[in-house]
Amino acid sequence: MKRYRATILVGLFIITTGCTTKTDSFNLYLSKQKNIQFLVDQGISHWEKRVNAKDAELAKLFLSKANDLNPDNSEVASLYARSCHFLGYYIEPNEIRSDSLFLEGMETAWEFIIATDAYQEGVALSDGDSTAKMIAGIENMSLEMVPLLYWWISNFSKYLITKSVMVRLQSRDVIETSLHRILALQPDFFYHGANRIFGGIYARLPGLDLSYSVNNFDKAILGSPNFMGTYVMRAEYLHTKSGNREEFIKDLQMVLNANPTVLPNVSPENLFEQEKAKLLLAKESSLFE
Repeated sequence: MKRYRATILVGLFIITTGCTTKTDSFNLYLSKQKNIQFLVDQGISHWEKRVNAKDAELAKLFLSKANDLNPDNSEVASLYARSCHFLGYYIEPNEIRSDSLFLEGMETAWEFIIATDAYQEGVALSDGDSTAKMIAGIENMSLEMVPLLYWWISNFSKYLITKSVMVRLQSRDVIETSLHRILALQPDFFYHGANRIFGGIYARLPGLDLSYSVNNFDKAILGSPNFMGTYVMRAEYLHTKSGNREEFIKDLQMVLNANPTVLPNVSPENLFEQEKAKLLLAKESSLFE
């Protein structure tokens, strides 16, 4: 009888211990989820105030922590990559630190992209070299991956701006494939951003007819006329390349006279584009010597 009672007690102990372990695990899971949500909420809160440099930096910090804890959330990864681009392009004046931010944004988006089934399935269909496999993976991307693909290529293209022509040419096939994929899936994403990037790239590649740049900038402006970044990029790269001083001034003056809040979701970007327009106009003489 005592042995039977002892057996029951041992059984109850095991059951109770097991329940406690499961409860503890569940509580830890809930705690982690709450922590992640807190980080995401803080990141978004600071992101909405990104016109202030400190808030932009804090947004990236919170989003990076949230992404570390849950790297499977595409929306967090995308906004994190975008925050890197924002800081590198608008806030950070030092070229080395800007490049570091663009690389961080690239890495964040790319790690998510290559882990997807769609990318891996595309890679598996190719029997070419590593670049061919990479291109095949990108060509197999689906609509929901457009934000990550865009912020990957946006960071990538900004990183390449200060690099040699040879480095830019080596990346051309991958960049063009990515932009064509975005245009095929969602051409108006981020105010026709793929056309805008194409316009800048084609204005800077040597030996290329500038009509390719003109056509892409025209498409971006026709589709999203209130995003100031397209006019600034066109002035900085296309008009300086073609030597069109009159159009250079016209585009930048239009930006300065525009209402940056017409597009509320990107009013901080438009405000910073106005600052870029002022700086470019101040350098007009040296740019058209």
